[in-house]
Amino acid sequence: MTRRWLLAMMAVLVIIGCTKGDTGQNLSGGAPDFRLPAVDGSMVSMSDYTGKVVLVDFWATWCPPCQEMIPILSKLYTRYSEEGLVILGVSLDREGLGELGTFVHENMIPYKIVMGDNRISNAFGGVSSIPTLYIVDRDGRLVRKLTGSHTYGELEEQVKKYL
Repeated sequence: MTRRWLLAMMAVLVIIGCTKGDTGQNLSGGAPDFRLPAVDGSMVSMSDYTGKVVLVDFWATWCPPCQEMIPILSKLYTRYSEEGLVILGVSLDREGLGELGTFVHENMIPYKIVMGDNRISNAFGGVSSIPTLYIVDRDGRLVRKLTGSHTYGELEEQVKKYL
């Protein structure tokens, strides 16, 4: 029983991720293109955002640190969207677009939310914990990976480097 409990706790920690985010790592290379369904009924591709700075947030509705990030990302989006910032939430939920759409509506999320899967998380190099955020610069390059939750100030500092 103890061994099962320990393995279960380790799995939960890997899935949920950190409550405090890391300082990030620099990346290089192009962001993967994809075509994913959004809760608003549209199909979204990374190429739709050419010339914009894109903050890609891998998250799930059941993840407490992810939920804590929603008002922070919403504020960041409201403040910098006119300067070229796009926030794209890639949900790793398994319940489907209907339940995800209800969550987005109830939480008044102003930025685009799409339904993701293992294929898209693998295309970004693998997502081992959530939230995991990637910054894509205006030239379509992956430039930064941030894991765990972050304050508004921490994210603003990172995003402003590329706006």
